[in-house]
Amino acid sequence: MEEHEQVEVKIDDDFVILVDKGLEDVVENFFHWEIETCNSCIDYKGSVWIEFCDFEEWQKFLQLALKNKIETNAVPETDTLWNFLQEKVNVKLVYDEELMEDPNNEDEVLGTGVLIICVGLTFPREYLDEFKKLFFQVFKPE
Repeated sequence: MEEHEQVEVKIDDDFVILVDKGLEDVVENFFHWEIETCNSCIDYKGSVWIEFCDFEEWQKFLQLALKNKIETNAVPETDTLWNFLQEKVNVKLVYDEELMEDPNNEDEVLGTGVLIICVGLTFPREYLDEFKKLFFQVFKPE
């Protein structure tokens, strides 16, 4: 996979992450709205990819997009983030058991019995500007 230029995004005084240049404003704004993402890529096989490492974070994102659509009384043909997500985004759920280091063997891990559900969204790279326009209508920056 091709390396992309990375930029630092300061989430708070103690937390700085590296993000692909071009997605930093989106990722920073997700955290501003207290929606955590854990991975992203500006061009993964021709698509933008954003991953939410907790299903509840994905659900918060969708709920706010839907609320915006309802509040603007948008008809189906209207450009809203909700409609963009419905029409142009692919979503993939990945689930697994949470793992922890084995206290008896530092080279091994143990399952915790806790289910983790991650959600990845992808859309064609050429839609990034449209996504950002609609995203920032719903998730207004500071």
